[in-house]
Amino acid sequence: MLLPKRYAGVMMFGRSKPDMETRTALAMFRHSPDAVLLLKGGTFVECNPAAEEVYGQPRGAILGQNPVVFSRATQGDGRPSMEHVGERVQQAISEGFARFEWFNLRGSDEVRMLVTLIPIPHEAADAVLVQIQDLTNTGRVVDALTRGLSSLADGDLNVRLNTPFSSEFEPLRASFNTAASRMAESMTSVASVAAALHNGCSDIRQASDDLSRRTEQQAASLEESAAAIQEVTQNVREVATLVGTTEAIVADAHRDAQNSSGIVSDTTEAMAGIERASQEIGEIISVIDGIAFQTNLLALNAGVEAARAGDADKGFAVVASEVRALAQRSADAAKDVKARVTASTEQVDRGVQLVSTTGVALKRITDQMDRISNLIGSIATSARQQAESLGQINIAVGEMDSITQHNAAMVEETTAAARGLADEAARLHEAVGVFQVGQAPAAAPALRMVAGGRW
Repeated sequence: MLLPKRYAGVMMFGRSKPDMETRTALAMFRHSPDAVLLLKGGTFVECNPAAEEVYGQPRGAILGQNPVVFSRATQGDGRPSMEHVGERVQQAISEGFARFEWFNLRGSDEVRMLVTLIPIPHEAADAVLVQIQDLTNTGRVVDALTRGLSSLADGDLNVRLNTPFSSEFEPLRASFNTAASRMAESMTSVASVAAALHNGCSDIRQASDDLSRRTEQQAASLEESAAAIQEVTQNVREVATLVGTTEAIVADAHRDAQNSSGIVSDTTEAMAGIERASQEIGEIISVIDGIAFQTNLLALNAGVEAARAGDADKGFAVVASEVRALAQRSADAAKDVKARVTASTEQVDRGVQLVSTTGVALKRITDQMDRISNLIGSIATSARQQAESLGQINIAVGEMDSITQHNAAMVEETTAAARGLADEAARLHEAVGVFQVGQAPAAAPALRMVAGGRW
């Protein structure tokens, strides 16, 4: 590329007849919207019309000046601008070009620029072509987007870019605002869901804790109930065994009572026989009394006849006397035997009556023993049935206890999962809570200051 030597309207290249390259370079120099300047010997020696707009100075005020005159005192790294000028020129010469960000002053405003240095050794050893793009609008867009994205990164979803951009960047602002609005709407929904999830998980956690506590209490109560039922079952089985033993004893007693009833019946019959024998003895005594009476009568007649006979029949009188004495003794003995037989008969009658009464009592006892035997049999059957039922209940309660223990373990796992879910929901709620999704009135003015801030 040939170097321009004079401003517009004059042949500015070293060749008398410009070729295509020269014409192209001249067209770019004259009509480029970017500033094009020639820096040689540390000062500007030429510039195009766009440089006047970029620097906000007429051509005459630009030429002959060092770039530091139009620059901010310090650049982005905080170093003085004077130190940067020489370094950048040397970088372009050694590397073939240099491109960097530069801050100029346009009146009291800072102007961000993108500077490209291209060495031109044909002009001088330190001659460089300076191309400058004004990044004021772009910088404002970048800065506004940077601030907006920073606010989004801090969780402020209310941020909006309210200051209009230039026409080429306006779609970007609209896209940013639309994205922020949709993010705010989505995050509002997420925050609502997170809050509901947090509350629901808290309720589930509380319910799980209560269920776990009640399940543990129920398991403990059921375990105690199982132990008590098992003990009752054992007691009922023992009672059933005792009832069975009692039933056997009652059966033996019933048999003994029946046997005793037979014995009493036999005794009654024997006493009846004794009574009949006593009656027969009484009849014999009556016969003896009759015989004694007749004997006494005969002895009396014999005495009368002996008295009549006199001394001739003394022996007969003696015999008659003896017979009379014998009759008297027989009558006395008969009376004594009769008295004793009568007493015996009375005793036998009383004994027969008592034996009869005993038989009746034994009959009642036998009947009662029959009823008791039947009742105890029913009790034994019921006790066995209750023992079997309690055994089944004990088995069922044992299974329920096992199931309850298993349920308690599952409830513990569910409670742990609910607690973990509640913790995760709390963390989600806390994470969502950092986002500001409500419409904050102060956000828009603050952003206008950001978007319209000075460089």
